[in-house]
Amino acid sequence: MSPRARADRPFDLLVVGAGATGLGAARAARPGSRRVGMVETARTGGDCTHYGCVPSKTLLDVAHRVSRARDGRRFGVGEVGPVDFPAVMAHVRSVVAEVEHDESPEQLASEGIDLLHGWARFTGVQADGLLALDVSGTPVTARRVVLAVGAHAALPPVPGLAEADPLTNRTVFGLVEQPRHLLVMGGGPIGVELAQAFRGLGSDVTLVEGAARLLGREEPEASAVVTAVLRRQGVDVRTSTSVTSVATTADGPVLTLSDGTSVTGSHLLVAAGRRPATSGLGLDAVGVETDRAGRVVTDAYLRTTAAGVLAAGDCTSPLQLTHVGDAQGRLAAANAFARSVRLPGVLGGLVPWDDRVVPWVTFTDPEVGRVGLTEAEAHERWGRRARVAVVTMAETDRSRTSSDTDGYVKLVVAPGRLGGPAVLDRVVGLTAVCPHGGELAGTGALAVRTGMLAARLAQTVAPYPTYSLALRVAAARLFGSYGGQTWRPARPDEDADGD
Repeated sequence: MSPRARADRPFDLLVVGAGATGLGAARAARPGSRRVGMVETARTGGDCTHYGCVPSKTLLDVAHRVSRARDGRRFGVGEVGPVDFPAVMAHVRSVVAEVEHDESPEQLASEGIDLLHGWARFTGVQADGLLALDVSGTPVTARRVVLAVGAHAALPPVPGLAEADPLTNRTVFGLVEQPRHLLVMGGGPIGVELAQAFRGLGSDVTLVEGAARLLGREEPEASAVVTAVLRRQGVDVRTSTSVTSVATTADGPVLTLSDGTSVTGSHLLVAAGRRPATSGLGLDAVGVETDRAGRVVTDAYLRTTAAGVLAAGDCTSPLQLTHVGDAQGRLAAANAFARSVRLPGVLGGLVPWDDRVVPWVTFTDPEVGRVGLTEAEAHERWGRRARVAVVTMAETDRSRTSSDTDGYVKLVVAPGRLGGPAVLDRVVGLTAVCPHGGELAGTGALAVRTGMLAARLAQTVAPYPTYSLALRVAAARLFGSYGGQTWRPARPDEDADGD
């Protein structure tokens, strides 16, 4: 059915954007026979499916397999041949297609969600209070709207960068020829993951980061482990170094660096942050405010400054993660129809967004999984009353059997609300730098979310030999010596030495 045919009556909820956030909102709003529509300019699934999580993790999986096979010579495995890069990228596209099927227009229609193709722009508020929009020339009205328009890659203001037409997360997965030498600007999760992926596939890689360390949102020890692994794998990592200009030559892009050196590559990838995609939506027409960064301003319930308009995901949240977008989208849809009562979540009341317990993962090898407070954050709040226990991967039998001895598991605990003995200390943070560190972060999220006593983790039997056993050992060290090691007081970042 065309958008024009759908416009004869208002939508109960119109979701602008069909990525992970929008899909979560639309699907959460369908119960109750509500009329739900989605507006999307491109393909359903958004960045995560087509340009983010799905293709990047698929590419990383292949690269990790290749790296491990090449490393297998020391275990008696024979020589590994060259990578068929077009076949690798074909595999990536096939996985994207599988995921996209679950989010297709046909699937959405079967769920009772109308999909409107085009660009949505607010045109005002009607006398009856309905929100009026224009969808590529078709007038549409809605009682409530959830903005889930996401974000796009940002190009820093470096002379010559735009003219070099660099790769971003939206274009890098369209490559059909393997880069001979990939230059990567940005040492955050996207830059680090793709640097390792292309190096694993056989490309030369130079990674440039202006900050003093990679993965600046992680603990210093985690950054140190990942940096050491990348360098051992052959990635040329340059930290505390910024790009001052970019030149385009017949040999490829040339980066001039702040230390006076330059580096030439065959391809340039920019992974230096993202900006909310909030321009051109006619937000002023209904009174939706944005901040200086372009993010939609919302309250604790994801409501914007315009009545009936909510926002979720990357266009409003600094935590630009797919699972955050999905959770916020579902919450925004629920709050859109909630009654404003004082008891949140009770009798249909509004529920606030809580970002205190959000796990995230950088899918390098080893993975970096984290949830809750870092050691430094715990120290800032509780001082030396916060305690830390660390288990290095080199101590664990699971890591020894697989020769994956890089990394560690760190458990951060703090006194309960009323203080008391150490046996009442609760889990407030976890960092797991190891294979499947993201899975451990999921366990950590449950522990932090429920305020679990660290003693419960110490008492929980973990299967042997698994990486999860490191979590139990760390908890045991909070109550005495285990394997000759015990806990220590938390300390600020500048004092961390990676023990």
